[in-house]
Amino acid sequence: MPKQMSNRKKLHIRDFASVMHSDDRSKIGWLNGLQVPYRTKWQFIKHIATHPLDHNIKEWYEIFKAGTDYYTFQDFLKATTSKYREAYCEIENQGEGINITSESLPNMHQQLVDACHILGISKIPNYTTDWYYGIHQYSNGQDKHRIVMISGSSDLLTDAEMQFCLGHELGHHECGHKPYHMLVECMYLPFIDEGVFSVWASIVKLPLLEWYRTSDYTADRVGLLCCQDINAALSFMIKKAGLPKKCYDSIDVPSFIEQARNFDENFTSIPDRIVKAISVRATEFPWLVARASNLLQWYESGEYQRFLDNN
Repeated sequence: MPKQMSNRKKLHIRDFASVMHSDDRSKIGWLNGLQVPYRTKWQFIKHIATHPLDHNIKEWYEIFKAGTDYYTFQDFLKATTSKYREAYCEIENQGEGINITSESLPNMHQQLVDACHILGISKIPNYTTDWYYGIHQYSNGQDKHRIVMISGSSDLLTDAEMQFCLGHELGHHECGHKPYHMLVECMYLPFIDEGVFSVWASIVKLPLLEWYRTSDYTADRVGLLCCQDINAALSFMIKKAGLPKKCYDSIDVPSFIEQARNFDENFTSIPDRIVKAISVRATEFPWLVARASNLLQWYESGEYQRFLDNN
């Protein structure tokens, strides 16, 4: 491990749900509880045919339900959107980036190994680069989990900040976000704009996008548990928010903390709230100042320290 990171505690996290943001946890629980019918004995059709004048819809439904086998929504996605989105991304990543291994890029690979070690994750995901000189990372797949690190991140982030962003992506996977992330991503494929698909997507897209942003609050918590340095987590967000590279040696974390704390207090009028609501719904990710504010609240509540002490 890099010297400055060697004092981190190795965690033994049995249930990542205990780390999750409350809105994220409730939405994931609801989605995981959904069932999709895939096979029926059609007994309710026989009942209707036998009693055509009986319009007891509730009884028909109970007969249908009793004779039907169900997928969980997770299994349904695994057989449909997740399967094909994962395959698409795997081919694209293999064709576009460089595989990060202990032989090709040993320092970057070791950073991922360290992050998994701290979080108690035994299966190291695949790891790939992609070109863009900025700070960004993302991950694909559930069964074939792959983290994609934008090349600028490796140059512009410190070791501690890299641990935060790697922990963030590992958090998405361990908290069960990826099947639903891939469902959201499939809604932007070209054929979704056609006919009935467009109507269906417009109905489910908004609530899923609301959750998609909330899932980043959870992933930030896992990122903090990985780097175990609130200043590194915040400096990551400051850099990602657009800090010029020439200012990296004089990052003013306290000023950013003050901005994050004042963010909700400074815009409380009804017009301000409407503008914020519309603007947030147009973004793919939460605003970085909002992310910082949310992470600070969790950190200062004592939950972060209690989690470290108990795990």
